[in-house]
Amino acid sequence: MKTMIEHVALRVTDLDRSISFYRDVMGLKPVGRRQLANGNITQVVFRVGEDVLVLFYSPNFTKADEEIDFDSRQISAYVSGEANRKWRGGMDHLAFSFEEEEYHAVIRRLKEHGYKIHRGEEKNLGAFGVGYATYFYDPDRIEVEIKRYDDPPEQPDDEWFETGEKMSS
Repeated sequence: MKTMIEHVALRVTDLDRSISFYRDVMGLKPVGRRQLANGNITQVVFRVGEDVLVLFYSPNFTKADEEIDFDSRQISAYVSGEANRKWRGGMDHLAFSFEEEEYHAVIRRLKEHGYKIHRGEEKNLGAFGVGYATYFYDPDRIEVEIKRYDDPPEQPDDEWFETGEKMSS
């Protein structure tokens, strides 16, 4: 087996709304659904290329708009200068890479379904080099990034590293 991220799992507070978002807006295909923990948790699995995205739902999960005691804004808010408080650790955002046509289709579907883009389209460094990224929130305020790359992807030079130094293994 190759080394890779095996899957990403998200806790969601409205299963039907989240299925609709990841299926109808993001264009992902659900491939499985099952009950866990004596029926207290529902799991829905989506195929993302060779990878898997898992949604977990329980009526016991806290709603995204309920008052919380920490700053839930993502790195994106700090990069754009919109936040300046400390936050506790946890998931920051979920990123997907798409071919250019599908990237633009996701943006179109976001607008059609009333979702707001809060950052992008902008160039930034990603897993395959320098690409174009757009950021928005899913129904549970999990930040989602979609990315597209030129073919072949632009490779970073020193300007993409704050110190001008790359990390080596």
